[in-house]
Amino acid sequence: MADPAHKNEPTCPDCDDLKFKLAAALNIGDHSEAVDYRVLLRRHPRHDDTPVTSERKHR
Repeated sequence: MADPAHKNEPTCPDCDDLKFKLAAALNIGDHSEAVDYRVLLRRHPRHDDTPVTSERKHR
């Protein structure tokens, strides 16, 4: 899903690849690998001020 704040910017192939790998890790239930991909997305220069949403439900 595209970020509405950046809708006019081209998508980042690195971000797209990391998001694809994150989804694949979640799909097979590899939560450790999913955390790794979330960290890589957060460290990606374009995401310094935009956290990646968590799948965790806070109570």
